[in-house]
Amino acid sequence: PMNTRLFATPMFVFSLLLADGVRAQEPHSTAQLPAAAPANLPPGHPPLNSSGDMHGASQIADTVIPTAEGHDLQWTVPAGWEPKPGASMRKGSYRVKGAKAEADLAITAFPGTTGGLAANLNRWRSQVGLAPLPPAEVTAAVAKFEANGLTFIMVDYQGPATQLLGAIVAYNGNSWFFKLLGPAATVTAAKADYLQFLHSIKAP
Repeated sequence: PMNTRLFATPMFVFSLLLADGVRAQEPHSTAQLPAAAPANLPPGHPPLNSSGDMHGASQIADTVIPTAEGHDLQWTVPAGWEPKPGASMRKGSYRVKGAKAEADLAITAFPGTTGGLAANLNRWRSQVGLAPLPPAEVTAAVAKFEANGLTFIMVDYQGPATQLLGAIVAYNGNSWFFKLLGPAATVTAAKADYLQFLHSIKAP
């Protein structure tokens, strides 16, 4: 089994957002990737406003922020996941192929809580075409578990055509995001591997 984690907010530890040569079943350390310089937020990155406003994310498209520093988490790659070239702002990036289409697994990490749990969850909902929910409601509808000493907050959002599996782990003062996004059929078929992947995540 594989382990995963999430970050802590006032109530939870949560949020979400993957290098050639990484083989299946080999622990991957983000330290192997070149450090990314501050850059504009990539599509799908959680909001950084501290107000917790679920609509605030739209106002930070041009915000420049640093990626998380310090020791990185490690994980084991499921068989069949293909590493992508390093991308700005990402700690890891993988191509998850389905029968007819592929999904994208993105791993990112940023200092602090990056806007709060409710805002991050509602941002993920918007990426699959779902309407935002009140903070208390959206934060209550999550799965929470612990593995390898880490706390994970996980969601499964299914829109009209796309699906998002997301997990957030708080580690060493940073928020780590593990997001699998793509066509519903591909993401659904990869859910077991995604859960195994999460359970493989551990501190170095």
